[in-house]
Amino acid sequence: MEITGIPAVSRLSARTMRGWAFAVFLCTSPISASAVPLDSLDGATPSAGWTFSVDGYYYSIPYDDDFFIPIVSADRGSLHLEARYNYEDFKTGSLFGGWTISTGEMFTVELTPMLGMAFGQTTGIVPAFELSLGYGVFDFYDESEYLIDLEDEGSSYLYSWLELGVSPSDLFRFGLTAQRTRVAGTPLEVERGFFLQGTPAFGTVSVYVFNPFTDYWFLMFGVGLAW
Repeated sequence: MEITGIPAVSRLSARTMRGWAFAVFLCTSPISASAVPLDSLDGATPSAGWTFSVDGYYYSIPYDDDFFIPIVSADRGSLHLEARYNYEDFKTGSLFGGWTISTGEMFTVELTPMLGMAFGQTTGIVPAFELSLGYGVFDFYDESEYLIDLEDEGSSYLYSWLELGVSPSDLFRFGLTAQRTRVAGTPLEVERGFFLQGTPAFGTVSVYVFNPFTDYWFLMFGVGLAW
């Protein structure tokens, strides 16, 4: 999409206004950067230094071109920074800043509301969040965002990545997954599938199978490093 300028507020559609409302909610809710710091919730002292992670996802699509999505994250205490490429659209980068809070012992909750900016083939403002829930060997992960397209209000879009996992050991995880994106190139509104994941000390190694037993099946391979 070529940049044609930011549409006037008076011409914003109801869908775009809902996206702006979502952004305002994330930035002003009690779980935003003004919330209680992470250490006051879980009783732990936040690390004084930075931690980093690099994740790469390779999409192998039999009926279309393969592509790669890199994601780089940096955390210091509750501060979370993140950069992505090819995530919101091809040839599009995005930068995010957010604040992480967590609580719980037997049942754990970790939530990171974020606000970001996409630039490149698609330009927009991106309110987002990452949510992790855990109970025993079971976990749930939700990574969602609403891209408010500044070039074409009709192209504003809800992206979501969901995982429901089971970890029978510290080295292995498997489960169900679903995603709603614009980059997979299928006519399906939501891609569904399953995944297998190894969790060695250095990070993760994953294989995802989407839309099995359909004409639109594809594979995704992931590797994550953390230090």
